[in-house]
Amino acid sequence: MFRSITLAGVLALALAPSPSAPPEQGRRVDLEAADCSSTNVMFGDYETARAVQRGAVPFTGTALEIRPDSNGGVKIERGTGRAYDITACIAAGARSLSDAQAAADSVKLVIEGNRVRVSGPEGGRARNWSVQLIVTAPDGASIDAETTNGPIGVTAVSGTFVLRASNGPIGLTDVSGHVEARASNGPISVQGGSGQFNVETANGPIQVRLAGQRWDGRLDAHASNGPLTLTVPANYQSGVEVSSSYQSPWNCRAQACRDGNRDWDERTRSIRIGAEPVVVKLSTVNGPVTINER
Repeated sequence: MFRSITLAGVLALALAPSPSAPPEQGRRVDLEAADCSSTNVMFGDYETARAVQRGAVPFTGTALEIRPDSNGGVKIERGTGRAYDITACIAAGARSLSDAQAAADSVKLVIEGNRVRVSGPEGGRARNWSVQLIVTAPDGASIDAETTNGPIGVTAVSGTFVLRASNGPIGLTDVSGHVEARASNGPISVQGGSGQFNVETANGPIQVRLAGQRWDGRLDAHASNGPLTLTVPANYQSGVEVSSSYQSPWNCRAQACRDGNRDWDERTRSIRIGAEPVVVKLSTVNGPVTINER
């Protein structure tokens, strides 16, 4: 499959609130009007066509399950209504533009109760296609999202989130509430100052950028076979502990490293910053550690 996606564009997708309507079928797209213009998808030398579909799921106590097809991504951000509004940004590639457009128009956004998924092109006209799902969520949202070969981005939303990505990144920016995030062969980034977070990568880096002067809640993050990077404000008040296996190289450019409590032994290295109790706990095995000061 010849495909390239600008992940930064996918993670930066922005969506104005969309009307609560059934998914649209077979509709050509004005990219700017559809708010899919930040999605940059190409399929090598193939012609690329695009389509958009929209749907809505009522906000209930049941978690919204989001499952884009392989190579699809998910972007979640704060909405203003009392429903989950969903936009599917669809792209398909084929040898002719007409076949590509027919394939893009035949991709379906499928909503079954609290489950959101995507079905692929009909007729075998395109072997190359991708869907990026943009979800605007009300405060107190409950979302379970999983991707394969695609990113997950969550921005400025409160609620409960269970996120899993295989071969793709997870980005968490100003998210509050309860978050469980797992990435395999991909990075996780966290930026903010509150929430109950449990974050883990396998063969991928973790980057944490703390905001304000304290963390309200608890943040646990562990990287296995991946680097760990922390950016901490000067005079940060909450307790922070960073640890690694003994062989991990460290690079600390923050005053907090000079003032912190170091513990180096034959198995592990660790440093504590700020006051007790520790509410931010970061660790890595077989990965370098970098600590910067904002």
